[in-house]
Amino acid sequence: MTQRRTFRASEYWRMNLSGGALAGIGVTILLLTVFGMALWMTEFATEPLIWFLGIGLNSVVMFLLFYPGNLIATYPMTVEVEHSKEIVLIAPWKRLVIPVEDLRDVRNSVWHQGYVVRLNRRHGLLRSFMIPGFFGHERNNLAEAIENQITQASARAADSAQ
Repeated sequence: MTQRRTFRASEYWRMNLSGGALAGIGVTILLLTVFGMALWMTEFATEPLIWFLGIGLNSVVMFLLFYPGNLIATYPMTVEVEHSKEIVLIAPWKRLVIPVEDLRDVRNSVWHQGYVVRLNRRHGLLRSFMIPGFFGHERNNLAEAIENQITQASARAADSAQ
């Protein structure tokens, strides 16, 4: 039987990530509405048209980068570690499963103020993810659990190669 451990960031961090994603969507809708009305009122003048197209293109590109591209999971809200199988990154409206074999290493980074977990291969555009200080005391336990998974996967790979 596999054991699944769940590590959660603080409520503040989860609300911040969810609220930021929701605010980004709301502001995009608001700006498209305002510039759509400006287009209508100015009979499709050039400047409001450029703004409308720019904001619309930017919102489509950002959506594609964040959701199909998996960049929303760079700073997860919750991480589930399943022994010898996978880790699951849970971000606002996104759940990304990463097999243990795809984990490369865990490094403590002063630059990112937390741990950086690098991957062996890309998952969409995601090449690494962060375990920030907002995981509180669970941050070190999570990094240790992922490091243990990497060590065990390396040992299994070495055993199967012999």
